[in-house]
Amino acid sequence: MGDLRNIIRQLAQPDGETVPLVCTVDAVDKTARTIDCTPLNENAPLLGVNLQANQGSDFGLVLFPKVGAFVVVGFIADGAAPVMLCTDELERAEIVIGDSSVVIDSDRITINDGSLGGLVKVAELTEKLNGLKDTVNTFIDLFNAHTHVTTATVGASASPGLLSAPASKAAPAQPFVRSDYENEKVKH
Repeated sequence: MGDLRNIIRQLAQPDGETVPLVCTVDAVDKTARTIDCTPLNENAPLLGVNLQANQGSDFGLVLFPKVGAFVVVGFIADGAAPVMLCTDELERAEIVIGDSSVVIDSDRITINDGSLGGLVKVAELTEKLNGLKDTVNTFIDLFNAHTHVTTATVGASASPGLLSAPASKAAPAQPFVRSDYENEKVKH
């Protein structure tokens, strides 16, 4: 009867089930995309825990936990390598999709290779551009209203003459509106 009970337990046991284990991170290898960690249940340390499904790839999503962070490591049945499922603290995150990439560190976010420089601070740019617009409009007003005094006399009069303002007037510069150049889909 005992054998029958064990046979039923074995048949009822799910195959391919993920078994989670909570650990703390001892070391992070960014090149190999693995971590070494120690289980909280005081089992033997786990070495070379994968941070992504395919360790040979350089694309997809990879989360690099901080040393000392808590992680949940999953084991796939049949002896497959352990993989980190989640963490409470990150040191770095990398996302690569096709030709686009985002790398997030504690002090910066780099989109693609970062060669285009930093993102524009839209409010400050709008303020500076509108200051420049005001200066240009001051010069336009002065140009449109100016007259020249001449020392030449007109006719029999001995008094100097005035030359009139220009016949065509310059149009004032228009204010800058941030919605004309702000991409609402990217925020920082």
